[in-house]
Amino acid sequence: MKATFTEEQQQLAELAERMAQRITAGARENREDREDREDREGREGGDADREDVPDTGWPLLVETGLVGLRLPAPAGGGASSAVEVAVVAEALGRHATPVPFVGPVLAGDLLTSAGVPNDLLEEVATGRRRLTVALDRSLSGPGWVGGGAVIGWDSRGAESLVGLLQEPEGTVRVALSAGTGPALASSDLTRQLVRAGAAAPTVVGDALTRTARLRWEALGLVLLCADMVGTMTGSLELAVAYAKERVQFKRPIGSFQAIAHLAADQHVSTEASRSATYYAAWAVDGLAPEEALAAARIAKAYVSPRAREVTEAVLQIHGGIGHTWEHRAHYFLRRALLSRRTLGDESVHLAHIADGVLAGQSGRGD
Repeated sequence: MKATFTEEQQQLAELAERMAQRITAGARENREDREDREDREGREGGDADREDVPDTGWPLLVETGLVGLRLPAPAGGGASSAVEVAVVAEALGRHATPVPFVGPVLAGDLLTSAGVPNDLLEEVATGRRRLTVALDRSLSGPGWVGGGAVIGWDSRGAESLVGLLQEPEGTVRVALSAGTGPALASSDLTRQLVRAGAAAPTVVGDALTRTARLRWEALGLVLLCADMVGTMTGSLELAVAYAKERVQFKRPIGSFQAIAHLAADQHVSTEASRSATYYAAWAVDGLAPEEALAAARIAKAYVSPRAREVTEAVLQIHGGIGHTWEHRAHYFLRRALLSRRTLGDESVHLAHIADGVLAGQSGRGD
């Protein structure tokens, strides 16, 4: 694999960065305007801490082709690699952008793997049909619709959920859960979770192969890692800027050794997490499915605890102000905590990695 981005990937990263900045700034202005209006009217907001998404957020991702980045070209998508989709996920995470991306991308990838008609994929790529992925109640794996309760992840604006359905003979199919249920409480203030709708799911496309499922799971883990790398980067940038401005004892706190060393350690963790993530992203399309999933598990096991550590350290650097609702530091921490949990935290993947090592040793007769 190449250790650096191509020129096209660098341009994509710059585009995603501009979109993330624009959408997040609009959301912040929207929330502040609402809070000012509520103050003038003398009433409390029901959810004043949660980001509002301006109407321009989703259309901007659609118009720039970011929503359909992974979808096939005949359906109007970009037919892009997992590396390129991870680039966008990282940029959105860097600004804690309150617009759906990872959920819709994973939903579209499931539909593509099932070979659904291009007409449906084109509706997804153009934003005419908004879907998101269904996960199980613990968020640890894909949601099996038609059975127990499932959760729509990163679901703001989604019309229905894309999950899995197992037929009596054991065949796994992709299915659409018609409609969505009520929103759920979540630690993440920038992404929405919902329950599945009550209507029976509709099976679409062909049977889903084991190979496709493994590659889809690897993609999901990679995108969550990329989002966490983005939150680590964005929160650390916030802390460094604060350390340069905050003065104690007539000196910026960034000049104090304790603060400088703490920030430096978080920078090392962030860069190491980025390296693990982009190797795993390359592996999604560049290696066999089993190897790609192994690389993705290693990345998720490594990045998940570092994301929590970095975003918590950022709160420490900010001191008391970082723990208040008025500051954005807690947005990054909360986003990192949800991404860490989704599709399994480090304990889950370390167990899988250990099982693989032990199975390999047993096969060699060790």
